[in-house]
Amino acid sequence: MSHKITFRERGQGPILILLHGYGGSIHHWDAVATQLESRYRVIVPNLTHLYLSSDKLFFTVQVEVLAKFIHDNFPQQRVHLAGLSYGGALSWALATQHPHLVDKLALINPMVTDPVKNFLLKELRFFFSIPLNLKSIYVMLSTPMGASFLRKAAHIFRDERSEGPISLDRLKGRKLQLVAHMIHHFAWILRSEDWQYWRKKLFHYRGECRFIFDDSDLLFNQDAYRSFAQHIGCEDLVILQGAGHLAIKTKPEVVAQHLLEFLQTTASYQKIAK
Repeated sequence: MSHKITFRERGQGPILILLHGYGGSIHHWDAVATQLESRYRVIVPNLTHLYLSSDKLFFTVQVEVLAKFIHDNFPQQRVHLAGLSYGGALSWALATQHPHLVDKLALINPMVTDPVKNFLLKELRFFFSIPLNLKSIYVMLSTPMGASFLRKAAHIFRDERSEGPISLDRLKGRKLQLVAHMIHHFAWILRSEDWQYWRKKLFHYRGECRFIFDDSDLLFNQDAYRSFAQHIGCEDLVILQGAGHLAIKTKPEVVAQHLLEFLQTTASYQKIAK
C-alpha cells in the first residue's frame, strides 16, 4: 500500500470524489468540477501512478489502495463517488467492496465486467486478449494495422474538439513506446482479473446509483451498458446523445447537471439527455 495518490481539491461541502479513466488525466474533470465546487468539496485524485505503477497492481488491489486513500484522507466519512470509464469500474468495485465508504455512486460510460468480450472494436478485443510482450506490441503498433488501431482508439479516448487534431497514428520512438507500455500494462490488468468474481459480487449491490452513458459510445454499446446497469440493480439511467466516451470533456455542463440532480434527490427514473 505504498502507492501514494495525490489529489486536487476545490470547494466546500459534502465530499465528492471524481475518478478519471485509464490513460486519462485529472484535467478531464476540470469543467465538471467547476460546475460542482459551489456545493461540494470536490476531490480529483491523480490515478496515473496507480494505473501505471512499475509493480503491476491487480484491479482488486487498486480498489483497496483507493479504499485506503479514502480512509486516510477522509476518516469516518462517507463520500459521493463518480467515475468515468476505467475510473467508473473502480467506482463500482469500491462501492461494492466497501459500501460503508460510499454514499451515492455515479457511473459515466463505465467499464463493465468482462470488458474485453464486450469491446465493440475487434482491434481492441485483439490487442487486449492476446498475451503479447511489450516489444511485440510496439512492433505491431508500428505497422499499418497498428496505425489504424491507434486512429480508432483516438476517436474513443480523445476529444478532438477540446484537445486539437489527433495524430496518434503518426507516433514514433519514445512516444510510441509509452503508448505500447500503456496498452501492455492495461492488457495485463484486464487478463489477470477474475471478472466473474465481480459479477457475483455486484449482483448483491443495491446502493444508490445513477448510470450515465452515451447512446453512440464507441467502446461499449447500449446493450452492454443496459445489461450491466440491470445486473447491479441501477434503475436510474441517463442516456446522453452525441457525447462519446469522454463525456466529461465533450459535454461537461450536461454531465455536471445530471450529477448535481442525482446528488440532491433520491428519485430514480430514466432520462434522455440532449
